[in-house]
Formats: sequence, C-alpha cells, structure tokens
Amino acid sequence: MNFIKSALKKILYKIQSIEVIICAIGLVTTTLLVFSQVVNRYWLHFEIMWFGDLALYTFIFFMLLAAAYATWREGHIAVEYFHEKVFNGKPKGTAIHRSTIVFISIVMACIFLPTSYKFMLRAIKYPEYGTLVRWFNTSWLQITLFVAFALVVLHLLIIARRDIGDLIKIYRSKGGR
Repeated sequence: MNFIKSALKKILYKIQSIEVIICAIGLVTTTLLVFSQVVNRYWLHFEIMWFGDLALYTFIFFMLLAAAYATWREGHIAVEYFHEKVFNGKPKGTAIHRSTIVFISIVMACIFLPTSYKFMLRAIKYPEYGTLVRWFNTSWLQITLFVAFALVVLHLLIIARRDIGDLIKIYRSKGGR
C-alpha cells in the first residue's frame, strides 16, 4: 500500500512540475512575442501580423494550465478575507469551510468537464487553423481546455481528501462533538 501511495505522489509531483514548466515557458514566450510585436511595430515600423495571434494563442494555452497550477497551490479557490474574519481560531469551522469550498469547486468543475470534453472531441475530429498563423492548429486550445479542467478536478480531489481527513481528525480529537 505504501508503494502505491509513494508512486501516486511521484506521479502527482511530476504532473505538477510539468504544469509549472509549461506555465513558465508560456509566460516567457508570450512576453517575448508581445515585446517583439511592439518593437517591430513602433520602433522598426515593420509589423509582423502573426506575432499578435501567436502571442494570444500562447497566452490562452498557458493560462488554461495556470488555472490547474493555481488550484494545486490553492490560489483561487478560497476567499481568504471571509475565511480569516469568520473562522479565525476556530479549527472546526475552518475545516468545514475549506471542505465546503472545495466540494462546491469540484461540483462546478465537473459541470464544465463534459462540455469541455465534447469541445475536445470536436476539435480532434475537425481541426481548425489560425487565419494569420496558418500553420497553428487552434484546436489545441480546445483540447487544452479539457486537460486543464481535468487537472483542476484532480487537484481539487486531492485537496478534498486532505481537508476531509483534517475534519475527521478534528472530530475524533474532540470526541465527536
């Protein structure tokens, strides 16, 4: 059992590492493309039209995966101000609030997952290419949308497991009260 748990942790760590690498590369690439576009247009007066499209496609691609990364880091699934003011010093309330927020997030992500899956299947069956960047298959963006939602659900399930475990520990330590 420990071998399986260790293997799953290693796989999850590799997935998270790939997310970080893709987000970093996407951010740098988008920044360089936008910078090149501005330099070409305003300094060199030589506009390369497809820089803008490629920057947009790259930005969308890495932002979809950044949503999965933010979920793993719990960056966008909690409302800290409400949490700190209402549940400060109340571990039971904090655990219930965190579990509730994660459960609602899982439900919302699962509502969009089937739709993004249908978009992905359609994108695979009928590829579409950019207008200015004719070699760029824009269907990859729809495929990335599904992958991002699947990663968000995966991270939320792991967070939910942890939060429910914390809630169980709190109830056991207080004798079920």
